[in-house]
Amino acid sequence: MSINALWKRRTMLALACGVALTASPLAAQVPPAPPVPGKIKTNGFKSGAAKKNTPVASTKIKEKVHQLVDQIYESEVELSVQQRHSKIMKMKMPVFRVAIADPTKIEVVAFGSDEVEVIGKETGTTTMTLWLGEEANPQILSVQVKVEGDNSIDDLRRMEYSEFQKMINEFFPNSKVQLIPFADKLIVRGQARDEQEAVQIITIIRARSGGSGAGGGANGAGGGSLFADGQAADPFPGGAVLPEATVIDMLKVPGEKQIMLKVRIAQLDRSAARTASTDLIVQAGEFGWSQIFTGVAQNLANGGSGLVTASLNSKHVDLFISALAQNGYAKILAEPNLVTISGRPANFISGGEFAVPTVVGVGGAQAATTTFKGFGTQLTFLPTVLDKDRIRLQVTPTFSQVNPALSVNGILGLDTQSVSTTVDLREGQVLAIAGLIQEQQRGDLNRVPFIGDIPLVGPLFSNKSVQRDETELIVLVSPELVHPLEPEDAPTILPGMEVTDPGDIDFYFLNNIEGKPDVHHRSTVWYMQKKRIHQQQKDYIHQTKSDKYYINGDYGFSE
Repeated sequence: MSINALWKRRTMLALACGVALTASPLAAQVPPAPPVPGKIKTNGFKSGAAKKNTPVASTKIKEKVHQLVDQIYESEVELSVQQRHSKIMKMKMPVFRVAIADPTKIEVVAFGSDEVEVIGKETGTTTMTLWLGEEANPQILSVQVKVEGDNSIDDLRRMEYSEFQKMINEFFPNSKVQLIPFADKLIVRGQARDEQEAVQIITIIRARSGGSGAGGGANGAGGGSLFADGQAADPFPGGAVLPEATVIDMLKVPGEKQIMLKVRIAQLDRSAARTASTDLIVQAGEFGWSQIFTGVAQNLANGGSGLVTASLNSKHVDLFISALAQNGYAKILAEPNLVTISGRPANFISGGEFAVPTVVGVGGAQAATTTFKGFGTQLTFLPTVLDKDRIRLQVTPTFSQVNPALSVNGILGLDTQSVSTTVDLREGQVLAIAGLIQEQQRGDLNRVPFIGDIPLVGPLFSNKSVQRDETELIVLVSPELVHPLEPEDAPTILPGMEVTDPGDIDFYFLNNIEGKPDVHHRSTVWYMQKKRIHQQQKDYIHQTKSDKYYINGDYGFSE
């Protein structure tokens, strides 16, 4: 070997040793990669170390996951099945375990060890996991099952409801009903002639569909469920019962129902009625014998004071109140007529207010303000039309009066009586509320002047009496359905417009307090009426001329 060849060989050996020494520390810094037994995703695992987002923490989490988790199985195949239908899976290996993520979607039935039937229950998606083979070394299969709706059943259901809808519209020609099946619900839309017909339609639909009902708007005012009294006759005998469904009532009744409440508030003198031995009983028509008012009859004689409500007939109540008023036992305090829409409240207030000083402190500073508190008679009504002439009425009367004995720091107190009740009435019937009793006691001393003041002898010439007065408030409410007048139905001449002042001859010689409308007289009312009539005639003539002016010509305009 030559010297040059020897030097070349030594130089190559030295370079090889240097590269090996340089790569050794770098290789020591990289950890060996562990074997991967399966597909493992550590993105779904969360821990406190992972939140730091450092390379060292991420490496430790991966090592821990690889040590604890052998394999994560995901859905490998998809299976579609229709609702109320099934599919059978024949496996090549025996199945010894099945797991379902959502049992409400599907049901699994095993036939032997290698056949599985998947039954669709509800629409949606779920996961089914199968363990196959031997338990010591199983094969796991994850299947994503999608349950789809059965279009044939939906089409058949729509056809059945379409025939049922046609039959209802033929049976109720004055109403327009539309049935919309949706999932397990049945939506009833359209328009009914009145409340009574709407109740009949909903009752028949619920009986045919075999389901309960949800709230609706068939009363035309505030919504709410409608229930008929008793069972409705089957207008379609022999018809098949439709699939069970929850009926959602969206049936409307045209127009708003306006209710006029005739209210009478009477004050009954119980003491005077008891002195006269009054025993009045009011007959309530079809309701039979009503309860006896607490201010009269047996309850009055026994000193009772309970609250009594009764549904009465209007003519009997008028006779009852008139008899009490004529004998001085009752006094009509107020007689308002309130008009409101079904489902809307109506209020009546009669009384006064008194000032109540109030001290308000803001940020350490105090300021005096004054508020007013009311007293007297306050009535709140909430009527709702349920049927053609059946009205549900909620009444809350409140009576209060000032009582100086209850004053605190110069502020007056109130004696308050209140009650709340809800009843169902027919149109024209009367609701009577009684039992709001007020008791007052006073004493009188009558004596002979001078002699009655002498000790020991004075009581012989004096008379002491103690009198207790009891008054009772009675509230009478009668609802009626009302409708506004059309412009052409309104009277042109209102009461009092034809009343004229008498002339001198009529007043002084003929003793007439009214004049004759067809002759000369003094009246500011007739002057305004005559001016209004003349103005209407002028407007009519002007309108007639305008129509002739614009209609003239071949094209509808003047030439």
